[in-house]
Amino acid sequence: MRRPLIIGVVAVAFVALLTAGSIAGAGSAVVIPPKTVNITGTNCAGGAEFCFKPALLTVPRGTKVVWKNPTTAPHTVTRCSVVLCGVSGGTGADPNFKSPTINPGKSFSFTFHKPGTYRYFCKVHGFTVMHGTITVK
Repeated sequence: MRRPLIIGVVAVAFVALLTAGSIAGAGSAVVIPPKTVNITGTNCAGGAEFCFKPALLTVPRGTKVVWKNPTTAPHTVTRCSVVLCGVSGGTGADPNFKSPTINPGKSFSFTFHKPGTYRYFCKVHGFTVMHGTITVK
């Protein structure tokens, strides 16, 4: 009589462990490492004074992108519009994608939640000098 009880307890414990593992695995958050865009004044295309590197970046939804400004000038990350840049701001629907002024030595970050493209530029230096695109998959 004792043997069936022990087998039953072991079986229940085994099933509980399997279930707990699959629930934890299914509900575990996927950690997406942040991506960095450097604001730089060296090796810019066309001899531009400043640029975003990389200018084109593709990331999965939920990615935090950090723009770092090690230059001696202030910059912004501002969503394009036809009026501001001559091109649309892209197809992405995340609201509030814009930075305050990013002073020298400072950074700005934004987490993208909605897929699409996000075209941006630096308001201080203009679209023709500094622009980039984030594509969110």
